Amino acid sequence: MTDNILSPIVSDGMIIQRNYPFPIIAKRRISVSFIGKKYEAQNKDGKYIVMLDPCDAGGPYEMDISCEDYSKKITGIYIGDVWLCAGQSNMEMQMARLRDDFGEEWKNAEFPLIHQFKPPQKWDFSSARDDISGGSWQIPSKETLSEFAALPWFFARFLNEKHKIPIGLIITPWGGTPVESWMSENALSDFPEKIAQGKQWADSSKREEAVKKSSVLFNEWEINLSHEDLGIADHWEKQETDISSWSEMTLPGGFHAASGNKDELDKFCGVIWLCKDFEVSDNFAAQNAKVWLGTIIDSDKVYINGNEIGNTGYRYPPRKYPSSGLLKKGKNRITVRVVCSCGDGGITTDKPFRVFTDNESVELTGVWKYKIGAKVKSRPEEYFFQRFPMGNYNAIIAPVLKYNYKGVIWYQGESNESSPDEYEKLFKSMIKDWRKNNREDLPFLFVQLPIFNPESDNNEKSRWAILREAQSSSLSLSNTAMAAALEFGEWNDIHPINKKDVAYRLFLAAEKTIFGEKNTSPGPMIREYNFNKKEKRIYIYFNNCGEGLYAKESLPCLTVTGSEGNFILPAVIEGKDCISIDISSVKNAQKILYAWADNPRCRNLYNSDSLPVIPFRLIIKGENDV
Repeated sequence: MTDNILSPIVSDGMIIQRNYPFPIIAKRRISVSFIGKKYEAQNKDGKYIVMLDPCDAGGPYEMDISCEDYSKKITGIYIGDVWLCAGQSNMEMQMARLRDDFGEEWKNAEFPLIHQFKPPQKWDFSSARDDISGGSWQIPSKETLSEFAALPWFFARFLNEKHKIPIGLIITPWGGTPVESWMSENALSDFPEKIAQGKQWADSSKREEAVKKSSVLFNEWEINLSHEDLGIADHWEKQETDISSWSEMTLPGGFHAASGNKDELDKFCGVIWLCKDFEVSDNFAAQNAKVWLGTIIDSDKVYINGNEIGNTGYRYPPRKYPSSGLLKKGKNRITVRVVCSCGDGGITTDKPFRVFTDNESVELTGVWKYKIGAKVKSRPEEYFFQRFPMGNYNAIIAPVLKYNYKGVIWYQGESNESSPDEYEKLFKSMIKDWRKNNREDLPFLFVQLPIFNPESDNNEKSRWAILREAQSSSLSLSNTAMAAALEFGEWNDIHPINKKDVAYRLFLAAEKTIFGEKNTSPGPMIREYNFNKKEKRIYIYFNNCGEGLYAKESLPCLTVTGSEGNFILPAVIEGKDCISIDISSVKNAQKILYAWADNPRCRNLYNSDSLPVIPFRLIIKGENDV
């Protein structure tokens, strides 16, 4: 008999949620022996179910499962706290991406009481599946840590170090996915258009036709790009290529602006070749060198002295390539073939842009030579079915909601930027629906979006600010908690590296919401306000201030909106939980905005525990005579 009568989750190294029953669902009538008890499966709706009794934390244990012609021993089982980790790429990002910044984690990677399980990434638009299709439990080591999801890893470490119990992580996120892809049809009942968007792909023939058409167009685009690329035919990657007549641009930066706004690179799609000569010493050439180029829009292939050192197929990963043994004393050449797919090609600024060893560095910032290899239309659209409503819920979430968890941790929202005003309703509906299909008091912890895009003044139309407001508004649901991550973002990278500090704030949220510890998470939030007409001053009071509020570097500034426009005004800290703003200069004051932009310029107000004041939009009522 094949070993497929059990869910992949019921396997070696599994962690079971303490103090809750644990279901084992089988395709045959099984017997289970576990921690001195024997259980017999009961037939329920055509499925054979064993419900293990609740147990305290402990382990390792073994489990014996058998039926007429089948037996299996499962080993390395622990009982502890299990967390369902969900969302998109910032929850999915693996530790491998963090190695250069958090290398100490590999020195202390032996955490035998933290296990990770990652189901396969699948979608289903027909109905909710009964089970996931694969996966296995992983235990961290110096060899496996790179495969662990970074944010859940740090979160689990903080919990394990504090509570000394096993921590299980069910890793379900998928990059680039909107919240509706993680919602059931019932959860989307108020959004019939989204249900229709998902259900259209239940028709397999329609899916196949769409994929076929897209693949043909995409393959033709790729083939044409390669055939038309003069740089491939003439081997521009070689060091002896004469680049004296090539044009110049200053990098890093967007190619159009970096070239001096030349028309040929305005909304350019195609291939652009970049070259730069640089010199190194004999000692530099003898060492193991690395090439870091930040991030490149969209894909690239990089050469040192004619030898390929690496390539990346899309814009988001950092370009970090080895060049050991390829440098020589004197003049060297780096050549980068960049494919621009969507008209916004470039090399991201404010990222490491250099060739370096442990002791020396050659900066690549400055003038580069460039030449267009091919110019084509923008790349045809590809179908990413994981981005459509309901699909990921049906194939990934629904099957794992039958298990009990200590709670959920969620990091998502970036892919809902195009329609931020609907996010609060969607997000709350999803939380309620997951609870309906698990347990009503399931704790739900989530990350509030960090900064992104260039720094700017407050702007009420900021989509990221509206998303953050939707997230903080979701705290009105019971047993929810939020980790404020505003300052841990990177203006030029939607995938910020610092997942450790974000995880610590999730840990604070868990300690307060689940374990009953007193702390000031998520940070100061408005409790109330009042207007002193005599002083013409607004007083705003906050919760979660600890020993008091303080401003980093300078006085906090807020934007006050009146009938004659927006005014940036300083605030004065009044005691431990209050700030005040003189609004005498504002006619008909209507709103006050704080940290209300994709990347707000003024966001320097914190509590005594260094937790930031949560961004807010305050509607001023009844003060139109100001």
